[in-house]
This record gives sequence, C-alpha cells and structure tokens, in this order.
Amino acid sequence: MDSHAKRRIFINKKDERFQIFSFEQRNDGSIYAASPTFANAKWISFKHNPQGPIPIATDAIGEGKLSVHGSGMVGVRNNDNPHEHDLVIKGNQLLNRDRNEVGIRHLFTTFMDEPSYLPLNSPAFNRQSDYSMQANEDLKPFVLVFFAVPLQAGSIDFRFSLHEDEMVSIPNDILGLHSFALKYHNVIWFAYRTKNMDKWPKYAHFSYQDGHSIPLFIGTGPQIFRLEFRLPKYEINGDSITIDCSLQD
Repeated sequence: MDSHAKRRIFINKKDERFQIFSFEQRNDGSIYAASPTFANAKWISFKHNPQGPIPIATDAIGEGKLSVHGSGMVGVRNNDNPHEHDLVIKGNQLLNRDRNEVGIRHLFTTFMDEPSYLPLNSPAFNRQSDYSMQANEDLKPFVLVFFAVPLQAGSIDFRFSLHEDEMVSIPNDILGLHSFALKYHNVIWFAYRTKNMDKWPKYAHFSYQDGHSIPLFIGTGPQIFRLEFRLPKYEINGDSITIDCSLQD
C-alpha cells in the first residue's frame, strides 16, 4: 500500500461509507489524529505513583486533535490553543533522526460512537489517500486499537486474546486486523468487541498511555465498561515484528 502524509479513514455500514478519523504524519515523525466527533469525546488516562494508578479524566475539549509527537510525548489539544495540551504523557519515540531510528508504539484505543459522518462534498475515495475499513453488514459497537510500526517492517504478527467470559459468541462481529501507511509508519489497527457492548456509547471514549502499556475497554454492563491494561511483548526478527497482547498466565 502506498504511503501518504495525510489520510481520511472510513468504515462501511451497509451501503454507506462514514468517515471516522483523519490521520497526518509530519516530517518530524509526529502523528496527529482527529475524528468528526472529537469535540464531544471523553478522555481517560492514568498516572502511576507508589500507591497505585490514579485515574485522570477530562470531558470534551472541543474541536482539536490527538498529538503523538516524534519525541514520544502524547497529549490532546484544542485547535484554539495549539500550544496547550491536556493529559500529557511521555513515552516511546516515533522518530529519532540523530540515530536514524523509527520506533514502534501504541497510539491510542477508542470505544467508538456510532459512525454517522458523511463528508458530502468529498465522499470516500474522492482522494487517492482515502482508506476504508471493511465491516460486516450489521455494524455493531466495537473498540479500535491503533499502533505505529515502521514502514520497513516486512510482516506483522499481532496476537490478542480475551477472557472466555468476555468473548462474544459470534466471531464475525470482530472487524479484524489491517493497516494503512503514513509517511514513516504503518498504522496497524485491531478491532474487537466484548460482551455487554450491545449499544453504541453516546460519546466516543479514548485512552492512551506511554506507547508501551495498552489500555483496553471491556464491557461490564449496558453502556458501562472498565479499562484493562496489557503490557505486550514486542519481538523483532529481521524485518518481521511480533506484537503479543495476549493474556499472560
């Protein structure tokens, strides 16, 4: 797949293709992401101290974007305050030009609100860089997990599992795993559902950490969820990369 500095991300729902994200990667390696409902999204994160993790949450920040800087800093900001970030966390670098290194990192996880935005003046695939996720005909609530992996990677082995009592009974409900290419990175996305994810949340919920630990949304009741954190194992063998997010014994 060709690489592009900017991409619009769509998903099909029956006969329509709705835009759910836009991504951009700049020359310094920084990745920026926004969504049509970003202004109303809820943000959840944690700070860690000796007494345990402290939840940090912020309500809608208005029109803005998620900024994952090449240096590894990640935060969200309002478009009217380009130099003021909320929920700032330092983490894995995306790009180090001095060492000519391109990094691997988790970008963010989101429990999606129902796709509904149709850019009527420029529909899906009106631009060469547009990308669409393929879903089954009956699109149901789901969680998306995004990773950035160097373009040079030849193959990606992504592993993921859930507790048996969290799994949905119909495997086809899961959208699966795929990727699209930005300037320096392939953005790998993985979609999953758990039990008790029968209704779309009123607002999209986002969570991110340091790029290594991965927050996952797990349904616990009607429109209720908890966050679970995984510490994946990364392996590099030549140009092949393994990201293992499976449950650990």
